[in-house]
Amino acid sequence: MNRFLHRFENTENALRLTTVLLLLPMFFITDARILCTTDTGAYLQTISNIETHGLAAAIPMDRSVFFGLFLWTGKSYFGLAPLLNEIGIQLPTVPLFEVMFLPFLLLILAASHWIETHFHQRPALIVTASLGIAMTLTPLPWFIFQAMPDIFTPVVFLYAMIFLYAKSTTTKYISASIIILSALMHLSNLPTLFLFSLGILIFQYKFKSHPNLPIWHSNRPKQLLLLSLIPWTITLIMNLWAGNGLTPSKGSHVFMMGKLCESGVLKAYLEETPLETNPLGVTHPEIKVFYDHKNELPQHAWDFVWNEQPLLGPTGGWHHSKDLYLGIYSATLTSPKLLAMHVTAAVKSTCQQVCLNHAGDGLEPLSKDGAVAVELRKHFPKDYQGIFVNPSPQQRATLNFGWFNQGYDIAAALLMFFAIVVVLKHPRPYQLPLIGLTAFFVLCNAFVTANLANVLSRLNARTFWLIPMMCAAIITAAIVDFYKQKNQSTR
Repeated sequence: MNRFLHRFENTENALRLTTVLLLLPMFFITDARILCTTDTGAYLQTISNIETHGLAAAIPMDRSVFFGLFLWTGKSYFGLAPLLNEIGIQLPTVPLFEVMFLPFLLLILAASHWIETHFHQRPALIVTASLGIAMTLTPLPWFIFQAMPDIFTPVVFLYAMIFLYAKSTTTKYISASIIILSALMHLSNLPTLFLFSLGILIFQYKFKSHPNLPIWHSNRPKQLLLLSLIPWTITLIMNLWAGNGLTPSKGSHVFMMGKLCESGVLKAYLEETPLETNPLGVTHPEIKVFYDHKNELPQHAWDFVWNEQPLLGPTGGWHHSKDLYLGIYSATLTSPKLLAMHVTAAVKSTCQQVCLNHAGDGLEPLSKDGAVAVELRKHFPKDYQGIFVNPSPQQRATLNFGWFNQGYDIAAALLMFFAIVVVLKHPRPYQLPLIGLTAFFVLCNAFVTANLANVLSRLNARTFWLIPMMCAAIITAAIVDFYKQKNQSTR
């Protein structure tokens, strides 16, 4: 038996075992079909807009263009198909799942590399155990099979860790490139990476002599902070080039107003500032619409953002409301009372978000006339057949997320409990940095998504699974150490 186990004392073999065997349950659960939300249709529409109107016109109002660009290049085997067509070789249409397998491959390679560098006793066993937990007892597999950019957020974190700890120049530059490309895939990744980098730099500056400070080059956190500005710069320049102004998103003001409605700050602002004395009432008479509906404001940001009536459309819609919305938002920041409400709402929404660990948001049966069906038929016909012609489990509504989510919650609670016991009973220098850095990134993601987007399980579960994975690695390492000491004592 020992000889057999030692055959897997190689990270590559452990990876093969984990990725091949532990993906099989998801193939059976999903019937090997890609999963889509209504937002998937918006990203697929970007492909059509790129092909018909060009890249500048394809930049969406409310999301990054880069994930749509990623799908567009993936559709042609990342540029390989046109080259082979020139020499007469025709490649079959690529399924959407194969395109989404690339970020999963990057994620698995990064997770295994990062874990392996911190554990020197039986590293392949620890990699296999921790990735096995991630693939079976966390929502991670749902993000692998889902045609959404959420899988890139943990990729950003894992390669940021590799960048911080990298000893070779090649590893450093490769990880930096992957960080930049992955951060561009979702707008929330930009502030998340920046806050995470800034927090690490501040911690290192304040606690230079702390015994549990991670062992990396002293300049590396500063380099990561500078690196986090590159996706911002690319996004700003892209929008400026497209005529949208110097902004990361030409529709961000709509989301900001939605959050003002949700938090109650907008209602407090309208009550504190009567229409007759509000200077915005002179320059923007349409602000009266908010006053007329101040007792009926939406309770959720998405109710404001995705409904033209009764507020968004009459106050200028997506295209003509920016000056008014930014004026209102700026005014709320100058009032001590409203500023305190901002802070309270931010803390509350972050606390609500950071505990969410469920799969299934938006994975409901889709309309055959909706954007997902229309765009899949054009760009990924195999996936259209697999979802709509031969209905997938998602279309048949046979995916029972209740059981899965209960299991994820129980597994996360147990893993975190036993990891805390291990840290308290058998402390090791690597334990607190591993858990602390992972938890801090999850917190940054929760803060950004809860306050700039929506309190939504999908937006937090995409990173929360990293914590159970790290806990599993620490627990497995403790078990390995226990058996090693036991074997040594019996000799």
